[in-house]
Amino acid sequence: MDGALYVSDPERELIRTGPIELRDVGPNGRKLGTPDDCYEDSPWELHRGELVEKPVSNDIHSLAIIFSGTLFRNHARDDYSVMSDVYCVLDDERGASRRAPDTVLVKQVVNPKGDPYRGIPILAVEIRATQSKKNLDEKVVLYLEHDWPTVWLVHTERREVEVVKRGLASVVYRIGTHVPLVPELDKYGLTSVPVSAFFDHAEGLEYTAGWVHAHGRASGFVDGRASGFVDGHASGVVDGRIHERAGALLDLLGARGFVVTPHVRERVLSCGDLDQLQRWFLLAATVTNLDAFVAGLG
Repeated sequence: MDGALYVSDPERELIRTGPIELRDVGPNGRKLGTPDDCYEDSPWELHRGELVEKPVSNDIHSLAIIFSGTLFRNHARDDYSVMSDVYCVLDDERGASRRAPDTVLVKQVVNPKGDPYRGIPILAVEIRATQSKKNLDEKVVLYLEHDWPTVWLVHTERREVEVVKRGLASVVYRIGTHVPLVPELDKYGLTSVPVSAFFDHAEGLEYTAGWVHAHGRASGFVDGRASGFVDGHASGVVDGRIHERAGALLDLLGARGFVVTPHVRERVLSCGDLDQLQRWFLLAATVTNLDAFVAGLG
């Protein structure tokens, strides 16, 4: 079909709002919608006027999101920002679109919570775990048509990272190879990361907190004792990894769709035991709701 909508009565106004089950459908057979359907914690994205249901996250999907977001936040130059699961405005003559990449690196912006992003990201990341290939391909084509320069596709089943650039053939990086970083992520001299770091939390830490500490520039989350040692480890490194692990745990809870309460956030951030945080991390990856996580904290 050519993208137009076909109805039996061309004079009738198409139903785009109201209960989902009562709406008309678009040329791809999906229910019609508007940007108002895309609000914070909405289950929907909008693709040229049609609603697309967001995929449900799983554990490996969450790990890959956490790694990409943490990597970007730690290594981005000071004038760049990182956003996760934020709606991006991709409207054109074929209809309104609000798509939400898993992570985006953007020129520093003041983006009020809940507001869509209206610029062009430096780099966007999409994790393919539970979302269909058709849905992912559709999103990437839209990104490229709107001049997004680079998209990383993290394929969790194949454990590969596919780098797609506008106007070029895609390049696939497999386990045992390194994905080159964009120049905007060179704050601490890191130029590439191993594909395996996307899927292994411990290895991922080596290229986030571990890399930053090893280069002696902890950027605010080390308490200045990097020259001292605690139990055979540099105390600054230990402090940084505690901070990193706590942040990753909170990111995982958020990525799984749990609304983290102030009490839970405070409990996690005040924990100074790496082993305890790791146990809580595994708990967060397996529980079905936040109440079960709270019960497991002890």
